[in-house]
Amino acid sequence: MSAAPRVSVLLTTRNGAGLLRETLDSVLAQTLADFELVVVDDASTDATPQLLAACTDPRLRMLRSDRQLGVAGARNFGFAACRGSYVAAQDHDDLSRPARLAVQADYLDRHPGIVLVGSEILIASAGRLRPTDHLPGSTPDLLRWMLHVDNPLTWSSVMFRAESVRRLGTFMRQDYEPADDFDLYHRLLPQGGIARLDDVLCVYRWHNANASHGLMERIHDRAAAVLAPAYLPWLGDAAPEAASLVVRHLSDRQPVPDAATLARLGGVLRVLLAGFCAAAPQTRAQIEAHTARTWWLAARAAIRSGVPGALRRWRGEKALRLGFQPGALDILESVAIGLIRRKTGFAPVGQSPGPGRGQ
Repeated sequence: MSAAPRVSVLLTTRNGAGLLRETLDSVLAQTLADFELVVVDDASTDATPQLLAACTDPRLRMLRSDRQLGVAGARNFGFAACRGSYVAAQDHDDLSRPARLAVQADYLDRHPGIVLVGSEILIASAGRLRPTDHLPGSTPDLLRWMLHVDNPLTWSSVMFRAESVRRLGTFMRQDYEPADDFDLYHRLLPQGGIARLDDVLCVYRWHNANASHGLMERIHDRAAAVLAPAYLPWLGDAAPEAASLVVRHLSDRQPVPDAATLARLGGVLRVLLAGFCAAAPQTRAQIEAHTARTWWLAARAAIRSGVPGALRRWRGEKALRLGFQPGALDILESVAIGLIRRKTGFAPVGQSPGPGRGQ
């Protein structure tokens, strides 16, 4: 076997033949030459084995499980075979831009205190590319905060230090599937910083066969289970309920059902903000501005869904409105939409989840 490559790309697939060829091509077309592509076929029953067998690129290493391991199990199986100092995650239906590996590996080389780096993405849906709602200029301190109120990272955009993950003992904890990636980010936080580049290095393909379809309640429960221990120092016994509120209404973007729930959500944000700003006073202004935008988006969804009193609740949380002020037109439009929906009885639903939908 040749010397260990600089980067291992870890891709797991099950019955992904329809989209897998384009994904493989996007990885094999990288400008960085020193990498291996470790593909785990998780007991596929479609044409995936034949598609992989037809690929003769020597950088591809194929592993196959004859029994279905599940997403987390397949990732663990593949990670054990990765030889690179850096590991880049890749889902079988997403695309990597040509410079992705080179940009991220160079970033980790230059920032030894960063254990994992993600990137900005585009979302491909219904034949169109659309951006996320991320704001540029995030810092590792801000990402640490964002990881406590949302999931700001897309799995197919991340690269991490293999040694940092090995120190954890377990790569993916199967009990947290399908939020096993979110769990990994939190377990890595004590080891160093997590960053997200503004460069668009990944295209996330949103389609009917996405693994998250039909699993939103499970994702919600597992993500809340990740956040509850993190909230414990500030919220004590109220941490599990607070985590569930945050995941449902900030990460999943579900409008709150009433003003009382919005008030509880505001109270949770206020406590979390105070705890974070006390620990990282040097980034207080940036964290406050992000929180203010987060608070407005939650209130905006409630106002637009016709919740009486939502605007007053938003205004009442002065500590959550520092550093960001929505436009007057946005406020007026939101009130008008809410009044129409309340009058007609129209009940809006939450947005489709999409990845890394942090503010």
